[in-house]
Amino acid sequence: GSQLLGKVVPLYYRTRQLVLSTEKGGHRVPAKLQTELRFHEKALSREIRAVHPLLFQRFDDPQLDRLLRAMPFMKLSQGRWIIGNEDLGAEWPPAKGQRAFLLLSGRVAAFPDPSGEGQRTELSRGQIFGSRHFQVGEEALQGFGCGAACCEEACIVAVLETAVLDAAYADRAFGNARIAQLVRHVPALARVVQPDADFTATAAKTSSSNAVGHALRDLSRVASTVHVKPGEEILSSEPLEENIIIVSSGSLAVRADVTLREKLEAMPRRRIRVRVEIEKATNLPDESVFDKLDPYCVVKLGDFKRLQTSVFWNAGANPKFDFSGYLTYNEEQQVEFVVLDHNKISADEVCGGGTLPIGELPDGWSGTVDLTRPKRGIFMSDSSLEEPAGKLFVTIRWDYEKATAQSRKPKEKSWEDLELFSLKGNHCWGHEPLMLGNIFMRTLEQASNGLSFAVTLSRFRVIGSADGGASEDASCWKISRQSFMDFVKHCGRQNHFLQACRVSSLEKQGKLREIMVRLIRKWEIEDATSIMRNPAILDEPPAEEAPNPDDFRRLYRGCKAHISVRNALNLSGGGFFDKLDPYATVKFRGSREIFWTSTLHDAGNDPVWDCDGSLTYQGEPALEISVWDWNKTAHELLA
Repeated sequence: GSQLLGKVVPLYYRTRQLVLSTEKGGHRVPAKLQTELRFHEKALSREIRAVHPLLFQRFDDPQLDRLLRAMPFMKLSQGRWIIGNEDLGAEWPPAKGQRAFLLLSGRVAAFPDPSGEGQRTELSRGQIFGSRHFQVGEEALQGFGCGAACCEEACIVAVLETAVLDAAYADRAFGNARIAQLVRHVPALARVVQPDADFTATAAKTSSSNAVGHALRDLSRVASTVHVKPGEEILSSEPLEENIIIVSSGSLAVRADVTLREKLEAMPRRRIRVRVEIEKATNLPDESVFDKLDPYCVVKLGDFKRLQTSVFWNAGANPKFDFSGYLTYNEEQQVEFVVLDHNKISADEVCGGGTLPIGELPDGWSGTVDLTRPKRGIFMSDSSLEEPAGKLFVTIRWDYEKATAQSRKPKEKSWEDLELFSLKGNHCWGHEPLMLGNIFMRTLEQASNGLSFAVTLSRFRVIGSADGGASEDASCWKISRQSFMDFVKHCGRQNHFLQACRVSSLEKQGKLREIMVRLIRKWEIEDATSIMRNPAILDEPPAEEAPNPDDFRRLYRGCKAHISVRNALNLSGGGFFDKLDPYATVKFRGSREIFWTSTLHDAGNDPVWDCDGSLTYQGEPALEISVWDWNKTAHELLA
């Protein structure tokens, strides 16, 4: 921390001054003193990198050593002015280039006016400050511009000047040529710096080669060198998406947060209604010689849901019902069919009944229901109390609920900081988003096409990678958007490079799809393992969230509601000589629009209307249903 740095800097400074004075006097520096200087230098290198990671990522170990040897350090007491304040009566000598200060320990108060007046801003360890913002190459580092600065407590301050950077980057004369040579051999940039195979015109080829050479030299002058250790993130003063990164040595990893979300169209559809179609019945027991059967069929689902066909007078043992009706489905497992013979005087007689495992039936299932009834007569065995009573021909069709964000909650899972791509030597990252813009991200996220989950990528990071367990530091060149776009423009091959970026984006899409398939498989295994550990999960019904009434009214306002009025059972009223003439009305509460069924004369207490209609929904809270008995004078409300 700052305390350790406060101890290391004075030791290093004194040792360095002793070595410099010895060399200036023309004497040989003792080996012990050189070893001591090297020891303090390494200790200071380790500590100072944590003070301002963004700045010191731009120096490798030899460059940092040269920087430390050339950089002045100041140990200042409380109240000392670093810059500004006319009362001090002293100024810094003019600098060739830029000058800024790096606070290594302590606290500094900065003021906008050189006289020390104005709003006071407190600066802490690791901040760069000065009269102007400090730059390394073309990259402006995060700094604080001020006119005056004063020590709030004892401080250690390093002076950053252009001459100091020139001493640290003494090897950049060779480095610039190396950058140009590296860029020329980057596979992803081949369509920019290398001519096509069929590009044979000598004059044009020479001109293109010269343009590329000039562009490479210009690019090499502005590229920033970044050095990161395994697991360390590349830092940038501007968003990393605004730069292109070219790996020169070691390896880097591109990481991001990955979120998989179940697609609504891929979610299993939920059954909400069942349509029961009854075609006919055959071989019903008809024991009467003079009176044919008057059959009708009742469909029961659960404890309260019912459908009933009309009574078919004198239809006999093989009636054709040709009936269809809807019932709301709530995960019931069986549906019951009962065929009865209508009697005007006595109770209706059961002809036969049967059940179907409706929960297992697919959409469009057609088949027969074997009807049975209690055995009659005195010769009955305990092993057989039922006897066959014919067959019923039925068809089952399902209505499914369309999954929406309001009705269903899709599964979702996130993986933070997941490695997506590995960058080796001569690989680069960032050229596709620079050239394609948002199309690049959409291309990556289209890796979910054909899968049941959509992918969302966020918080991209580029970090040093410990490839194969090695602890080698990684080095790369960082080039800003403007410089790289100027480079591509000067090479005169924008269209070729744009097409190459589209191809490489599709290659990355394929790699991302492979990662998605592995993640989905891993997720499924985790769910299966969880069920094996706790089998009771299978017995728990899925938790259904009640729809929000406000959302329902907003979503369906102005829509047509389809109304089907099938039948009524056990209506009160009427008599033997005056049977009910019922009809029904349906409306939304408060609305003037009313749906009327037909009036069934002498239908009695169990009318079957089979009427369909529609009403416009305007956000009303309730649906009102009324059943009336028609009379010539005044209609009577039954229910």
